[in-house]
Amino acid sequence: MIELIFVVCLVSQPDRCSVERPSFQEPFVNVMACSRTGVFRAAEWAEQHPKYTVRRWKCEPRQV
Repeated sequence: MIELIFVVCLVSQPDRCSVERPSFQEPFVNVMACSRTGVFRAAEWAEQHPKYTVRRWKCEPRQV
């Protein structure tokens, strides 16, 4: 399974970043499915967390 991972940074302190694994998502069956929806999920996450900006996102194998 594949999961979507965001690198997010505080808007007020852009050098303070962290990795987020959104809990609202189900794992994707493959990288292509993850890639197709990644930008939309990033926008949705950013809307729900206005103090942060999504610097980048990526798809990788899910950690158990």
